[in-house]
Amino acid sequence: MKHGRKEHQLRYKALSWAVRSAIGAGVGLVAINSSALAQTSDQNPPVQKVEITGSSIKRIDAETALPVQIIRREDIDKSGVTTAAELLSKISASAAGLTDGASFSDISGQRGFNGANLRGIGVSSTLVLLNGRRLANFASPGGNAGVDLNSIPAAAISRVEVLKDGASAIYGTDAIGGVINFITRNDYQGAEISAYYGDTQHGGAAKDILTVSGGFGSLASDKYNVMAVLDYQNTKSLRSTQRDWIGSAYQPDINLDVGSSNTYPANVRLTKPSGSATGPRMNPSAPNCNPPATVYAPGSFVGSKACLYDYMHDTEIFPESQRLSLLTRGQLAVSADHTLFAEALHSDTKTTYRISPLTITDLNYPLGGQYYPNALIPTGQTPLRVSMRLTEAGPRTNEVESKADRLLLGAKGTSGDWDYDTAINHSVNTVDDNYINGYVKTSVFNSAFLSGKINPFGPSGGDGLALLNAAKISDAARHSRGTTDSADIKASRDLFALAGGNAAVALGAEYRREKMTFTPSALLAAGEIRGDGTASAFSGDRTVKAVYAEFNFPILKNLETQLAVRHDSYDDVGSTTNPKVGLRWNPVKEVVVRASYGTGFRAPSLSDLYGPPRLGQTNGIYNDALGCIKTAAIDNTNNPDYCGLQPDKLQGGTAGLKPEKSKQFSAGMVFEPNRNLTASLDYWRIEKTDVIVAPEGSYFDDPARNAAYIVRDVPDPALPGIPGRILSIDSRLRNIGSLKTSGLDLSLDWRLPASSWGKFGITLNGTYVIDYKTQENNGGSEINGVGVFANDQVVQRWRHTLTFDYERGPWGATLQQTFYQGYNDQALLPDGSIHRVSSYSLWDLSSSFKWSEALRLRVGIKNLFDTNPPRSNQVYSFLAGYDPNYTDPRGRYFYTSLNYAFK
Repeated sequence: MKHGRKEHQLRYKALSWAVRSAIGAGVGLVAINSSALAQTSDQNPPVQKVEITGSSIKRIDAETALPVQIIRREDIDKSGVTTAAELLSKISASAAGLTDGASFSDISGQRGFNGANLRGIGVSSTLVLLNGRRLANFASPGGNAGVDLNSIPAAAISRVEVLKDGASAIYGTDAIGGVINFITRNDYQGAEISAYYGDTQHGGAAKDILTVSGGFGSLASDKYNVMAVLDYQNTKSLRSTQRDWIGSAYQPDINLDVGSSNTYPANVRLTKPSGSATGPRMNPSAPNCNPPATVYAPGSFVGSKACLYDYMHDTEIFPESQRLSLLTRGQLAVSADHTLFAEALHSDTKTTYRISPLTITDLNYPLGGQYYPNALIPTGQTPLRVSMRLTEAGPRTNEVESKADRLLLGAKGTSGDWDYDTAINHSVNTVDDNYINGYVKTSVFNSAFLSGKINPFGPSGGDGLALLNAAKISDAARHSRGTTDSADIKASRDLFALAGGNAAVALGAEYRREKMTFTPSALLAAGEIRGDGTASAFSGDRTVKAVYAEFNFPILKNLETQLAVRHDSYDDVGSTTNPKVGLRWNPVKEVVVRASYGTGFRAPSLSDLYGPPRLGQTNGIYNDALGCIKTAAIDNTNNPDYCGLQPDKLQGGTAGLKPEKSKQFSAGMVFEPNRNLTASLDYWRIEKTDVIVAPEGSYFDDPARNAAYIVRDVPDPALPGIPGRILSIDSRLRNIGSLKTSGLDLSLDWRLPASSWGKFGITLNGTYVIDYKTQENNGGSEINGVGVFANDQVVQRWRHTLTFDYERGPWGATLQQTFYQGYNDQALLPDGSIHRVSSYSLWDLSSSFKWSEALRLRVGIKNLFDTNPPRSNQVYSFLAGYDPNYTDPRGRYFYTSLNYAFK
């Protein structure tokens, strides 16, 4: 009941805030930049020029020299997605993005961040726009810089244009992998209310949504339009214990052995007079380790009486979240040729992460402690170094709140022969990471633990619990703020006549100021939060100035070329000039041949450059290839025991980072034999140098070659030939080498002619990756990562979305498949052979019924066949046994939505 009252209060506050905001916003707001849209008004005016993502020149023909995938509102509804992040999973060109599942793995960094990643070349190389203009990046510092997809108002989306080609010469240097332009409604009149509810068959991850939209005024007749869209979403969490397919962290048949050596009851080791640990681990409960969180694993601890902690049975795999967004906009036609517009966005996302309890690895339980395990270790021995879980403190729980705000003011119209568009943009993102349970103050806990009153081996007594509770903290540990202020102007016009039509030009300029600050709490700054290192406040800023020009030359009636060049000047990393050339040829009416070439330049983000180093923990749990000895080859009593490690890692920015540089090429063909069938095939290739990464898994894959980035304890003389235990790794950002990737995009849209049976349609969008080759500068060999877990991610060889549509009268149905081809896993099987991760195929079914022009009902089943994620022995992600970066752990999911429009 208490939880219910809290949820009710949250909803009441959210709705009351939204009402106040909507009233306040109605005075002067907000518009969409129609030059970023390619849509016509509801009144079907004469054919006019529009602008398509990838070009600043308005045109009548929407098929340009560049490959653009358009996803319309009806397509989004049919697929059953409710967020921008879910939508990205349906785009085959998207790979290795940041998802809710992956956020669990970022246990000390960018929790709460959902990021887009076209071509798998990095979130920081994909440009996300809202109505053709930028938003502030996710403010929390880390290895990825990009727009948080949670800040995109999904309910307000009219369509999405995905430019699957580099666009540095048009939109900015960082558009290397492509551009995703979320386009919202324009000139909307009337009101709508929509309610959605969904729940899983097996429990957990239920979701409810309420959306209210309204607009009044016609730009054509009333000379103004004001509209607003309010959306509230509430999602429940999903625990690992709610899914019976969740395997153990110890699955020897696939060589998965990432159970943690930090357990409850605690593993212990004897200590030397110096206080350091020696000898094998022991556990007073072994071999009958305390279920279900621990499991006896003799394969990992030969000759020892120890336990492993199976954290996969003691964590959440899908987070609880609440999202509230309000988009308002207004337009005012001051004359027939000039329109003023404004747009305001507020988005607030709260996400709660609960993972396994805190680890304690650097304290010795005193010899005289009341819980000393005398039955295991004879009295008179030494204090014991513990490897324990602080289970009695509860799960580590963080509430991350990300707020995004954007205010856009501008004007558009015609002046003489020029079409112009100009705006000023103020965009802010703030992120607060609050530690609300499961954490303790280091100095207070250390003192309490050394008293011997806190029991590492079972329930503590009243005095021990009192000491533990006194050490627990609730702390607003991290506050980050990022702002992007910009002013831009562009204008286009026809130049002169050519054989194929009028040549055209677009000229533009942009001024952009970016700032970010990170402020740790007093506890975090002092290193007083157990499990986190010391964090320092920092700030950074930069100014970017750019000018660009674009030309379109219709040389012949069936041949045109696009030429563009952009010069960007960064006040911290220098200047760059990036050209682009595109070609479009119609050899016959039914065929379009297109090609393009361009360059790019991705400046290190402010966090990349100015984020100070800090100590955290690795995302995954690893085995040290030089010391995880799983046989008795050395000595049963002196086993090095370097298995199931989660060492510290040094992370943060690096002041001397160089910008990434790129070259992009694409060539393809569009075939349209009739109005009911369109097919396209495009080849693409991207090359990047000086790639910026924050390595982790590769250090454990090849610790000898990466020895310079690994800090070890002194070797144990009793273990000849075995290096010291890994204490930490240096995972700060660095320019690691080169990347080359290429592939094919296939698209098919076939609409059968309408008949008495209804209307049928088939759509296919697929991506085949030919290669994904990386090479490190420090002597590493070239690795082809396509179809292989490599470089801490997966880029599948083939991905597609296949959709079958049917409509008859007021009724419609859609069956959609999302497919990811299998790949070679991160680790080999016990016999040295490759573990092949199975292909992953999800089928979604939805049906809609339209009672009237005002009332629509939709019901659907996501994951129709209740397909579980395929087994994986990857160890990079904190969530083990499967890969959460592209899979959906929810299982079969039922949903229904009801929409009513007031006209």
